[in-house]
Amino acid sequence: MRGFVYNEGMRYKYFLFDWDGSLANTLSDWFRVHKKILLNNGVKVSDEVVCRETFGSLDARELGIANVEKYLEEIEQEIRPSLDSAVLNSSVREVLEMIKKNGGKVGIMTDSKKKWVKHALKNNGLKELVDVFLGREDVVNRKPDPEIIFKSLEYMGGKISETIVTGDNWKDIQAARAAGVESCLYFPKRYGEFYKRDDQLRLGATYVIEDFTELRQVVGL
Repeated sequence: MRGFVYNEGMRYKYFLFDWDGSLANTLSDWFRVHKKILLNNGVKVSDEVVCRETFGSLDARELGIANVEKYLEEIEQEIRPSLDSAVLNSSVREVLEMIKKNGGKVGIMTDSKKKWVKHALKNNGLKELVDVFLGREDVVNRKPDPEIIFKSLEYMGGKISETIVTGDNWKDIQAARAAGVESCLYFPKRYGEFYKRDDQLRLGATYVIEDFTELRQVVGL
């Protein structure tokens, strides 16, 4: 079978993106909802701790949440309207269109359930731009395990050496490293509210961008 035609000037052929906080402008929604549900469960902590529980490696049990399943159900119920109406981060659509125009393939690999994302994909007109869309239900091991990267590339027929992963979170960058692919950390200045800059830069991403327009330079578009 003949391979797809791509712009020889591009450094990569396969582009894998995280959704929440990367393509989609949803970090503030996740933070707001986690803080509200923690308070509803009698847990009052600093914003820094809420960020660690929402975006880091702090388990809700460590904050005194006994019934984690119920806690997560409450979060899902509260956040779904925001996720369904999520908007894209600046320049995302333009960059994805440019990738596709030049023959690249686009994959979304999210830790969220796909039903949390599919409405926003449709509402933002991205469905026709995405070749592969995988969520937490498609893998046994979630990020930072690289399983979702390997599975995405399997569906795309992609090669490790021709792939770049873009995400905003340590899990994305660690998953990329574990898979042996290059990575791009999306870290706009406003994300200083959720992540410590030094911690983000220490993740060791191949590239760091503040706006998706910079990704065009990274990949040679």
